Amino acid sequence: MDKLGRYRIEARIGEGAMADVFRAHDPDIGRIVAIKALKPDYRRDPELGARFLREARAAGALNHPNIATIYDVGEADGVPYIAMELIDGRPLDMVLQAQGRMPFERVLALGAQLADALAWAHAQGVVHRDVKPSNILLSSDGKTAKLLDFGVARIAESDGQLARTQAGQMIGTPRYMSPEQALGLPVDARSDLFSLGAVLYEMVTGKTAFDASGLATLALQIAQEKVSPIERSAADCPPGLRQIVEKLLAKKPDQRFADGAQLLQALRRETSALSAEDAVARRGLSLRVKLPLALVSITLIALLLSISAILTRQQRALEHMAIASGETIATFVTKNAAVLLADNAGLPPEQQDWAPLQAFVTAASQDGGVRGIVVMDAGGTIRAASDGRRVGQRYASHSGEPRLSAAGELVVTNAADGKGGALRFVRPIRYAGADFGSVDILLPRTSLDAAMANARTLMIVLASIIMLVVLAIGYMSGAMVVRPLRRLQQSFDEAREQGFALRISHRRRDEIGALFDGFNRLAAEIEPRLHGKPAEAPALDATCIQIAPKRAA
Repeated sequence: MDKLGRYRIEARIGEGAMADVFRAHDPDIGRIVAIKALKPDYRRDPELGARFLREARAAGALNHPNIATIYDVGEADGVPYIAMELIDGRPLDMVLQAQGRMPFERVLALGAQLADALAWAHAQGVVHRDVKPSNILLSSDGKTAKLLDFGVARIAESDGQLARTQAGQMIGTPRYMSPEQALGLPVDARSDLFSLGAVLYEMVTGKTAFDASGLATLALQIAQEKVSPIERSAADCPPGLRQIVEKLLAKKPDQRFADGAQLLQALRRETSALSAEDAVARRGLSLRVKLPLALVSITLIALLLSISAILTRQQRALEHMAIASGETIATFVTKNAAVLLADNAGLPPEQQDWAPLQAFVTAASQDGGVRGIVVMDAGGTIRAASDGRRVGQRYASHSGEPRLSAAGELVVTNAADGKGGALRFVRPIRYAGADFGSVDILLPRTSLDAAMANARTLMIVLASIIMLVVLAIGYMSGAMVVRPLRRLQQSFDEAREQGFALRISHRRRDEIGALFDGFNRLAAEIEPRLHGKPAEAPALDATCIQIAPKRAA
């Protein structure tokens, strides 16, 4: 066939149960389309041809991004045809055959698209009745699913009457048909959900839900037997997704989701639970704020106490070193000044010579580690000083300079000399068991103060780094705790609304995972009580099953 109506046929690209599929060109608008033409064997039945066109026109009203768009429906040269969107991609059955089961994240994404498409179709009164992998086309990037072939859909007319197929016929692919179809009973939107459940089961496990070979045996299996547990073939499948598929494959329609919209909501909830953080209103400060604040506060207090103790001990150690150094210098000056003081003490004032003592003090004061030296005799008169102007003056306490202790021991005090902090050492001068005076030495504490300032700076930097690390750890820890708690809170809220017909999906092996498992066990126990114990599926035998003739799509 080279032409069909106005369409120029370019190639035959596929074949279905009722129609052949061609790649064609529409010269009116210059568009490449897919033409689905009814096979010759079915053209002989006018009623079937009319139904093919009628239902295709109804499907043509479905405008949804996950439903293949139908551009034209008509009949040319006695051939009923459908002109539809030509999609660049591969059917789902070929993808599954090539790669096996899919990651559950991809199953959730594609399943949500298909559920959305069915929800839209069902809202328009269109039931697909033949949802199967070969009627689901995946885009070339594998991220978009398109539902094809509503040609065997049943239309709900405005007066409530259903356009029926021939009495006793089963429309739909046997391996994915619902129990209602297997029994030849009336079907509605929930039949499509069962078929989609069989498709999702195959996507998750890589195996068909029902694998019997004969039609009668297959129909018995669909109507009576439970599918093999998903966890046997896909242990990583989240419990929530397993529960969704199991609910879709319930034998009784009223035990499935009510419609595609409810299924879409469940799939989106699972996607949200396994990916981005749930948006839940807070009460007061969130744990992700409270936890880092508590950790930072406790750490700050501990650091302040620790740093204070360390700096105090370090200051004491440095001061001890400075005092030891000052004592050494004081001892050296005292020993050298003692002889000169003793020699002059026995002479009349006019014969006393303090020039050698002044020369010694002047030389000692030139050491960068000494800021000032004062040597006085037993009467308190200054006989030598680094500041020569003080020689001959009285060493008086009213100037703020300390006296010797009552025991005559070394006295060490802090002093301010206008050049920064200093340490003052006052020591008695003894020679041959007699007191001849005392020495007052002023040593700078610049190095000591610089060392302490450097230590404080390093401690502050270290404390800041620790605080930032604790804050980050606290925030991440809070997020790790908040997210599962919010999921649990949301699950309880939704369980109350949906009668515990949901499960929490997770892959945790910690206490939070045990908490989620506890919720799932609780939901599994409560759900049957709220909805009533599911009745057993009716027993069947091969004689009560109506098998569609070969021309069923």
